[in-house]
Amino acid sequence: MKRRTAFGIVMMTAIIILSLIYASPGTADGRIRLEPPSAEHAAGTDTLGRDLAGRIGYGILVSFSIAAPVSLISLVLGICLSFAFTMVRLPKALVLMLSDTMKTLPPVLLALFLNAIGGPGVIKLIIALTIGNIPNIARLCNSRAMVLRSEGPVLAASMMGVGKVRAFIKHVLPFLFPYLGAEAITIFSASILTEASLSYLGCGVPPMVPSIGSILAEARSVMLSAPWMIAIPAVLLVYIGIALEMIASGLSDPDTASH
Repeated sequence: MKRRTAFGIVMMTAIIILSLIYASPGTADGRIRLEPPSAEHAAGTDTLGRDLAGRIGYGILVSFSIAAPVSLISLVLGICLSFAFTMVRLPKALVLMLSDTMKTLPPVLLALFLNAIGGPGVIKLIIALTIGNIPNIARLCNSRAMVLRSEGPVLAASMMGVGKVRAFIKHVLPFLFPYLGAEAITIFSASILTEASLSYLGCGVPPMVPSIGSILAEARSVMLSAPWMIAIPAVLLVYIGIALEMIASGLSDPDTASH
């Protein structure tokens, strides 16, 4: 394992542990509004007197609970689409048309559309983010699988009568894991940032659910008098992005992918 990948994993483990420790929706207490960071409130309090560290920790866990299924579902459906094209040999025009159709639906615009129909919602956000990422996985799998399909192990399995599903799982998929892992981490990171952006606009998670984006939106009006409200969640978003990028870059490294 690359050193930067290991360091990125340590960084992510630390932020997850801290989020689990501090996570709390918080209760309003008007007597301690906009209190600076202290021993009692590690990140201070917000405009309603709620503990900011608890809300940030809760918001990070909410972001992760959205980004994880987006990455997993995109991975599974992308692999299935690649299998359908590479092994079953569906008409290329049909597969490319399906992939391009999903690619033309940017997650942000699709999320805004679903929000306009029925308001903010976690499930809608997951659907919007997933649809936009499936083509990335499918194209990555397809480009790699097409090469592997013409090589020895897959050809030998085909000549021995091994089923297409088994041949794909046993002789193709293992060689795709490093690339798929890096792409899944990239999707995970992008989903966190997209969720924060949409929640900042009021189109992400429901208003009553703490989110990094909604915390940043709330901090706009007091950013001069209470700069910690915008600085701490913003720095943590950058921290998470750097950690995930280190993990993804290590997984996608040619030396790592060749093992």
